[in-house]
Amino acid sequence: MQTMRKFLLILLCLSCCAGALHAQGRHEINAFLGGYKAEFLQADNTDFFGFVFGNLDFEVTHSGDLADLYEPHYYIQSSPVLTLCYHYSINSWLRVGAQADLSYLSGKITYNMGNRPRTQFKQTMLDLLPEAKFMIPGSRHFRLYGKVAAGVQMNMGTLMSSSPVEFAWEIAPIGAEWGGQRFYGNAEFCWGNVIRGIRIGMGVRF
Repeated sequence: MQTMRKFLLILLCLSCCAGALHAQGRHEINAFLGGYKAEFLQADNTDFFGFVFGNLDFEVTHSGDLADLYEPHYYIQSSPVLTLCYHYSINSWLRVGAQADLSYLSGKITYNMGNRPRTQFKQTMLDLLPEAKFMIPGSRHFRLYGKVAAGVQMNMGTLMSSSPVEFAWEIAPIGAEWGGQRFYGNAEFCWGNVIRGIRIGMGVRF
């Protein structure tokens, strides 16, 4: 519920900003609510924590044998991913800009044996990615596009062994805009280490 309130607040701010600006049509701002963070979808992999957080000395195991009783067990939760994008229209098919993504992973690490204490963690991730958006010719009320983005992910949280800055990338092979020329809805399928799946949102052009 708190995430949804933040998302609606962003949309309200976009509307207010658009009303105060002249309708030039070369600028656009989009706010999205996406699925789980990409790393969360890889939580069943045995190298999950090595992939995400780098230098931790343990890994997930799923062997089911006696030795597995002494291995760590992870309970992980992911927030939705909030995304804010800005684009400037170079021509009818190319727009350039950047996106910012905010999300977090949280959970605990427990052991069945060995009297090792339970560890709580929370990792907040802020992604900043310059990007290019490629428009596909269509009607005024329905437009398809693709996007590529690459930048950095900044990690902030209780897992001190994580790298503070990591490479971040995302490809949206297909996205769609529908509605008017000023206000419109949109959705896109994404693949990368920001999110893997669908994000939906609203945009304003001015």
